[in-house]
Amino acid sequence: MQQQTRPDPRWGEWSPFHDPRILANFSVRPTDVLITTAPKAGTTWMQQILYQLKTGGVSDFDSIHDAVPWLELPRVDRTWPTQLEYYETLPDPRIFKTHCTYPQTPGTHSRGPQNPYAPAARIILSSRDPRDCCVSFYHHVMSMTDAALKHVNLQRPRSFDDYFTDWISFGAWYRNVQSWWPHINDDNVLWLRYEDMVNDLDGAIERILGFLGWQLASASRCKVLEYCSFTWMKQRAEKFVTRFESGESMFKPGGFIRKGQTGDHKVLLSPAQEQQILQRARELLPGDCLRFVGIT
Repeated sequence: MQQQTRPDPRWGEWSPFHDPRILANFSVRPTDVLITTAPKAGTTWMQQILYQLKTGGVSDFDSIHDAVPWLELPRVDRTWPTQLEYYETLPDPRIFKTHCTYPQTPGTHSRGPQNPYAPAARIILSSRDPRDCCVSFYHHVMSMTDAALKHVNLQRPRSFDDYFTDWISFGAWYRNVQSWWPHINDDNVLWLRYEDMVNDLDGAIERILGFLGWQLASASRCKVLEYCSFTWMKQRAEKFVTRFESGESMFKPGGFIRKGQTGDHKVLLSPAQEQQILQRARELLPGDCLRFVGIT
């Protein structure tokens, strides 16, 4: 298949986090699993959960980002065709993370009435209260090193109010949820809520195993639950922190995995900011979606 060097606009625009050429030319396998979330909606946690379920509980990996790559992320040390060649060497089932919307995600729109047997990846979504996502991403940016911010062309916000204006204007949470909601009942989509996972991780694991058709030996379940706990991950943050190709951390010590709590937005959001987040959700999302994500 000829590679698309100037892909269709549906794949999005290039940024330090997003190369549409990778998405347009990615060869989907039916065994692929794609984690798609808005930023700070449990992405790294889901990477760890799926890796642990795939391996039956392995603790001696170096970096979760090598085990579960960020699909569309451009790399300094590889061209995009070389990146795709590397993906082809990964064994099944391959697991990737992505922050793509539905139209940008490979393995979704290749299927249809005219081509019902086209390969389709398994999609696992994790959504989180937008108020918590907003505050969590603020701490995420503030914990990045100066070198990391320069690398991704970001500036450290002068205040939370300045950050909030940019966050709600950019609207990543709304785009993600809005684009995927019509597909919540697709047979290759499993949508989990972050809050439910916090309350019942074992139950979430059961749903994931059933959805993927994977098996987990009973002897491995305790290990998987331990390795996916916030305490275990926090104590081994070096396995989860994002790094430069040189291996240097892009985050200050202790900054990447912070609390993992629900309702933490109350510490920073003013009542007016909270209402602004909720009101925009009410304007963009249908009632059944609002109820699902916990917005009344």
